[in-house]
Amino acid sequence: MKQITIDAPCKINLSLDIVRRLENGYHEMDMVMQSVSLYDTLTLSLQEGSGQIRMTCSLENKNASLACDDSNIVIRCAKAFLNANDLSLSGQDLIIHLIKRIPMMAGLGGGSADGAAVLSALNRLFETHLSCEQLEQIGVKIGADIPFCLRGGTLRARGIGELFSPLPAMPDCSIVIIKPDFGISTKNAFSRCDSAPYRHADVEKMIAALSSGNLLSIAGALENVFEVLCSEEESAALSKARSLLLESGADGALLSGSGSALFGIFSDSSRAKMCCQTLLAEMEKGNAPLEGVFLCHPVSSGAF
Repeated sequence: MKQITIDAPCKINLSLDIVRRLENGYHEMDMVMQSVSLYDTLTLSLQEGSGQIRMTCSLENKNASLACDDSNIVIRCAKAFLNANDLSLSGQDLIIHLIKRIPMMAGLGGGSADGAAVLSALNRLFETHLSCEQLEQIGVKIGADIPFCLRGGTLRARGIGELFSPLPAMPDCSIVIIKPDFGISTKNAFSRCDSAPYRHADVEKMIAALSSGNLLSIAGALENVFEVLCSEEESAALSKARSLLLESGADGALLSGSGSALFGIFSDSSRAKMCCQTLLAEMEKGNAPLEGVFLCHPVSSGAF
């Protein structure tokens, strides 16, 4: 048996702008993306068998559910990798076990992170020696965030999210991610931008803040156009969640991706720890409408 275990870091969006809708239905984006230390863990193994791909999942959130079938991005990425490399599982089964910690429908790229991890792991298991760029070409056909989740770090992403420019690394800090007890469908979030006016995000402001290396400037440049595209009910709930972070000492807080998770940037790590402890205690008492609270920090690489 050959086996590999790999961690898949999630992402947050420090700045997110939707430039325009493309004729193919995708959207042209301009984003500053950052990998953070909230991970799913995948173990892939090749065993004697009849050529099947089998997936199991352990969910940290016992109230969530995840289909382990051909609709799952993990299995779709595995099949795409095998097809792209003309590989057969003849006489073997590919067994994939996912430990799911990243909240779903949260704007944290959890599914894309898992897909990226599968591509990277299979590249090692089958010793195909593909470059990160070659894996990105396979992954982008399945999910627009997969290329970033392969590279990771701090990057400007344009196109549909697959065209990258390097940026200065985000300074080390504490990041608290909170997931409200509801999710936002990415499809629904994008459909709103096609029918409602919105003010574009100033991505250049975030790039200048990163270049300065000043964490307070970065916190002050946080911007995401999806925040103004939320429904009235979502906006009210997200506003309360943001207040929890800011009142706990966050220097800035923002919705990540299409939501519904928010993150707070803390220059004071002790305040970040206290924020997590307080929110977790309130969540367990049923006083805070949250699904999860996570203490993280920026990381410099993705699944590759």
